[in-house]
Amino acid sequence: MQFAISTLLTLAPFALAAVHEVEVGASGQVFTPRTFSAAVGDIVIFKLSPNHDVAEGDFDKPCEPDDDGFYSGPYSGTDNGDKKFVINVTTDDPIYYYCAVQNHCQNGMVGGINIPSSGDETIDAYANAAKNARTKSPSSVSGGQLLSDQQISSLTASASSAPTASAR
Repeated sequence: MQFAISTLLTLAPFALAAVHEVEVGASGQVFTPRTFSAAVGDIVIFKLSPNHDVAEGDFDKPCEPDDDGFYSGPYSGTDNGDKKFVINVTTDDPIYYYCAVQNHCQNGMVGGINIPSSGDETIDAYANAAKNARTKSPSSVSGGQLLSDQQISSLTASASSAPTASAR
């Protein structure tokens, strides 16, 4: 396994984290689960299906990438799904994300971490605002890494699996 030292240091917090898995497009234009709760330091593994990706966006600008957010890159960069996009949760604030493939975001392919279940900034409010937005795709992978199952296993060996079905 060939990791740069900087990669190991970046991913070191994963050792004590809970692990959350998100299916990206496995059942059509949806994230499964659509929303879930995660703590700072938790790991999120996005399993991309063909013709899908995942990009972090701001609530006020649906379907547009957050300047400091994450982006998986296109499915074609995953070695036919052999690599998953892995991020480390760095905040307990709401994190909104979307599929940047043409029209997927407008069709409701949005999801989030620590999203409020009531009030003005729910996932449904984000999806409704996305209907009239224009999708923008980031230019390169950022905010996480594309890793093989073997690489993920070595990083999460002492992490606990956390169910991701608990939506907020």
